Amino acid sequence: MYNYLEDSRVMLIAHRGFSTDFPENTRAAFEPALESNIDMLEIDIHRTKDNYLVVIHDDTINRTSNGKGKVKDYSLNSLMQFDYGVTKHIKFKGQHMMTLEEVLVLIKNYPQKLLIEIKQPHFYPGIGQQLIDMLKKHDISEEKVIIQSFDQKCIRNLYEMGVGFKLGVLISKKKYWYKMPNFDKIAVYADYVNPHYSLVNHKFMTAAHSLELSVMPYTVNEASIANKLIMLGVDGLISDNPTKLI
Repeated sequence: MYNYLEDSRVMLIAHRGFSTDFPENTRAAFEPALESNIDMLEIDIHRTKDNYLVVIHDDTINRTSNGKGKVKDYSLNSLMQFDYGVTKHIKFKGQHMMTLEEVLVLIKNYPQKLLIEIKQPHFYPGIGQQLIDMLKKHDISEEKVIIQSFDQKCIRNLYEMGVGFKLGVLISKKKYWYKMPNFDKIAVYADYVNPHYSLVNHKFMTAAHSLELSVMPYTVNEASIANKLIMLGVDGLISDNPTKLI
């Protein structure tokens, strides 16, 4: 089968790093991704009990560590006592939870952009401003970062704050939640509309691109699906194994 990705300019985004082969959202997953030819690294952030921004997808540490409990109920020091590699494979033993600050220090050494998802912002009042303050503290340029969330209110608030960074809205595939997005409203405050790949069709792409909204679907792990999406005109592919799509 012809591989359209080889001839396209579609951005490749490493979802939680190279999370197929390495423990997600850890240094072990980030460094090989950043050493590759990807265009962007995607991460997720939550907040600890003592107000640190940390990089983890779930609101608990149950799935990705040898501990249990909600991130927001632990101090950073307590979270660092758990291992975030062994649930993937014993060879990754010793991986700690990364703070956002550690990731910002790391990403400055590489040309790739950073795609940051704010998870469940309703649990973390003020997390948007806290994120912006952290980006400014580390002198991260507006061209280096895109901020996204499923919570449209969170993204709209960031726009109204005049943060300067590109903003994106994630769209879920869950049937009880999904309806065709109101692209006109989203285009007022966002630059990207990033759906589950199964929602992308000609109608979706036409509506988004007519309002200059870029589309980067998630989570695309098969070359055949990537080819179909590229033919539809997507702008990026969020994948657990982006280099294997080529």
